Amino acid sequence: MDIVLSFAEELEVSGMPLVKIVVNGHECYFLVDTGANICNIDGNFAREIGAEEIPSIVDVTTSLLGDSQVCHSYKVAMTFGDIHITDIACAEADFTSIDESLKEYGLGIQGIIGMYMMRVLHGVVDLDDLTLTFRLPDSAFENNNL
Repeated sequence: MDIVLSFAEELEVSGMPLVKIVVNGHECYFLVDTGANICNIDGNFAREIGAEEIPSIVDVTTSLLGDSQVCHSYKVAMTFGDIHITDIACAEADFTSIDESLKEYGLGIQGIIGMYMMRVLHGVVDLDDLTLTFRLPDSAFENNNL
């Protein structure tokens, strides 16, 4: 089963590969980021949608400036097209500065889809078609393997 998420319009408008998904029942935009190891979620957004705080999946985050901080994590449910996955762990991040710059385009960023999720869901980023495709084998749906 292939689930195709386009980021063509968002990339043209904002310069960022943002895909529209549903997190805990709330439509939002996540950045497709092949440079990120894990999924991230904006902390304010996570609390706003009632995401459950869980033990951190990352002990400390370090910015490019060398600043370190303890990181919180949240468990969420995500829907990509016809796929609904529960219990996804996302590390907290602060997207305030990026989010502010996107408001002029009528967009926002609530999280990041990182490489771990792309690998688990067999994600393929197509830079010609400007899509993220999850190519799930039929076996992924046997015995609720997702």
